[in-house]
Amino acid sequence: MNDSVQVSGTTSEHLAAPDRLIGYAVEASDGPIGTVDPYSQEVGAEHLVVDTGGPLLSKKVLLPRWTVAHVDEVNRTVHVTHAQDRIKAAPRFDRDMRVTDPGYRAQIDDHYRGEPAH
Repeated sequence: MNDSVQVSGTTSEHLAAPDRLIGYAVEASDGPIGTVDPYSQEVGAEHLVVDTGGPLLSKKVLLPRWTVAHVDEVNRTVHVTHAQDRIKAAPRFDRDMRVTDPGYRAQIDDHYRGEPAH
């Protein structure tokens, strides 16, 4: 697992402070997928919460840190290695389950391990 993320051409522990990424666009390997949600502050540095929809079709998903390819500070965009369909098919982010179910994050990680990076 890669703990560092490319940020403007340099290696950085940028995701150690997920609150800095709130509101950034999230770009899947095949196009835009959503934005980094404020709940990212609550889930820790290993994951981000991504809102994949608009006001009526909003779905929040948990995205493992290791899926992030790089962060574009200029355009405020987080680029990830997985396709839109894979991210949209992820289990819905459950704010309560992340605290009470120790297997929840493992389930999320397993979901993303099922597809090779692009």
